[in-house]
Amino acid sequence: MADLISAIVALLKADSPVAALAGERVFGGELPPDEAKQMPRHALVVVPSGGPSLTGRSYAEHDSQRLDLFAYGATPSDAAVLLQAGALALRRARRQVRAGILLHSITVAGGFSAGRDPDAAWPRAFQSFQVLHALTEV
Repeated sequence: MADLISAIVALLKADSPVAALAGERVFGGELPPDEAKQMPRHALVVVPSGGPSLTGRSYAEHDSQRLDLFAYGATPSDAAVLLQAGALALRRARRQVRAGILLHSITVAGGFSAGRDPDAAWPRAFQSFQVLHALTEV
């Protein structure tokens, strides 16, 4: 099966403005324990978040997946700046293959939100996106 989260992480890591802010600190699912010990600082986390399928009643080997892009920073402003860089990278993405996955399109699925992580109180901002992608590796 295709690993969509790894494909989006690869796309974000390859973006120069994101890399300038976050370096290699772009993760799928959650922050690794070693990273969490060094927070708060710039980091992006890509998390699947459900949502409706655009191909649910078809036999197409493609589907859509809603993702949340969480940006962390030392301050709320730092988190917002990183989120803007990551969101722009996703908005600019065109049909491409990343980590063996064909990404057809990435669209905004919700507005920007900011606050603090409910568990650790780190500054964070997030936005949701809908990704149309292949279900098998290419």
